[in-house]
Amino acid sequence: MSWFSNLAEAYDRISDIVGIPDEDGNALLPRNHMTAKTDISVTIDGDGKFRRADENNLNIIVPCTEDSSTRTNKPESHPLHDQLGYLALDKKKRSMYLAQIAEWSGCHPKVSAVHKYVTNGTLLDDLQISGIKADSDKLFVRFSVEIPDDFTSNLWEDMTVAKAWQEYCVTSQPKNETLCYVTGAISPMTVKHPKGINQSVNGAKLISCNDETNYTYKGRFNKSTQANAISADASHRGHAMLKYLIATQGYKCDTQAVVAWAIDDGKALPNPFKDSYGLYTDTVKTEKDNLIEAQGELATDYAKKLRIALRGKGDGASLGNQTRSVAVMAVDAATTGRMGITFYQHLRENEYIDRIIAWHDSCRWWFRHDGRDYISAPGVDRIIATVYGERKGEGYTKIQKQARERLLRNIVCGEPIDRCWIAAAVTRVSNPFSYDKQDGGWDAGKWKNALNITCAITRKHYNEKKEEFHLELETTRTDRDYLFGRLLAIADRLESHARYLQTNKNDTDKRPTNAVRYMSAFASKPLRTWKLIFDQLNPYIQRLDGAEWYQRQIDEIMSLFTKDDFNDSPLGGKYLLGYSLQRRAFFNQNNNNDKEETSNESD
Repeated sequence: MSWFSNLAEAYDRISDIVGIPDEDGNALLPRNHMTAKTDISVTIDGDGKFRRADENNLNIIVPCTEDSSTRTNKPESHPLHDQLGYLALDKKKRSMYLAQIAEWSGCHPKVSAVHKYVTNGTLLDDLQISGIKADSDKLFVRFSVEIPDDFTSNLWEDMTVAKAWQEYCVTSQPKNETLCYVTGAISPMTVKHPKGINQSVNGAKLISCNDETNYTYKGRFNKSTQANAISADASHRGHAMLKYLIATQGYKCDTQAVVAWAIDDGKALPNPFKDSYGLYTDTVKTEKDNLIEAQGELATDYAKKLRIALRGKGDGASLGNQTRSVAVMAVDAATTGRMGITFYQHLRENEYIDRIIAWHDSCRWWFRHDGRDYISAPGVDRIIATVYGERKGEGYTKIQKQARERLLRNIVCGEPIDRCWIAAAVTRVSNPFSYDKQDGGWDAGKWKNALNITCAITRKHYNEKKEEFHLELETTRTDRDYLFGRLLAIADRLESHARYLQTNKNDTDKRPTNAVRYMSAFASKPLRTWKLIFDQLNPYIQRLDGAEWYQRQIDEIMSLFTKDDFNDSPLGGKYLLGYSLQRRAFFNQNNNNDKEETSNESD
């Protein structure tokens, strides 16, 4: 169970921030603690006398036992904060709670104050006086104890209370010791493992091996510990670390979560699913304290080198000096009670960074954001939407999770992108009018975005086949599909230019051009459709006084075809690369002193 030992070891390395919440309220859980959603805050003094009560929801860290952390229908009390049923409303549960807190109340004066208060039995009356309806035994109560010169009245924030409970657990723990499969040490075992690792499916457990279920492991073992022996301490550390990683930097989709962390120092690493732009524009933070470090922020120098490399600038080789051992894990819940590991990869040295850089270098294309162009690899969810279409129905979530795992293998393991994905994306983008606005009509912006994403993954696909495509127009490339794509872009531009002049440059004709309208047919029958498109260009050519500049461009492209290549065979994704880059070349020419218009005006 190397994945579990890696989590447990990461917990030890950042144990100095245990119990300290970040700005979002996430904290690495202390041993023998869990998180709980509480409803009511009760404040007492050091003598156990009531002061006030408030009704507000708050997620806090609460002390727990093995049994209480996994309780369902069987009553098991928490040792300090708990539900009203255990504190007042249910006689049997209340007796259980009082017995539990009495055993360790002498370990801390604040716990002793809570014990006195609950024993007095005034909780329900105090809540009524405070205007709080105690109408449910599920209402969860948290306690604060105000003592002079003590500035941490909230017991869930007082780490001395947590340490007192942990010390009590060590002395009172049963000595059912055996070999722990995680640490290799002889330690007290547990068969009750935590739930709530991923808040999206709070009841799901990653490990479940309770002897009370009489499960015999298909007849091969008599006891669960014979198949899976994990110490209570290792179980807590591994589960708490995974819970913290998912909460602070997990990439989530429904019940699925993907995390990546450095095994050598416990730091989280760059999210493999982000696009290049998102990685670069993240705020760079320095490691001012242990909490920020444990939350996964990279050191400033390292973060800058990585983000410069992802933009295609700087010395990417310098990252090789950052030797790290990295784990990448994906977990998902098949049911509300069972969670499994669907992906795990342990990468040594600098493999993780190298593979992310390789992905962002080979799967990148031109995009536009806030009025400026930039080169980026698209984010994973944008790729999935381009291949499978926009989210529709509950079934899409299942598709999305499966697709993420496949892309995780492409990015982290360096596996090639499935050809079926390329074909599906090219087919979808070749039908521009499938991209609709919510209020009806063609969504040109959405289609152009999908076109760029398709070009990115198509370029990567051919890079993997050792066929390199540059990010600028290659005017001497003789690839048949690429040339047909360029012709389509010229037809598109010629018609758009003529319409623009027709409107006296005061308005923009937003109707799709014939090149766009016939794009699907062009991809299937390029020669026949090109003749149709070119015939329909005649009125626009006349409007441009012969459009000599465009005609020269078409002639130059035609001269690059071989006789055998100028045929009606269907086009592959390369035609989109030629189409996109030819359009970009026109755009750049317009930005350079309007060369295109000047050329046409001189005709």
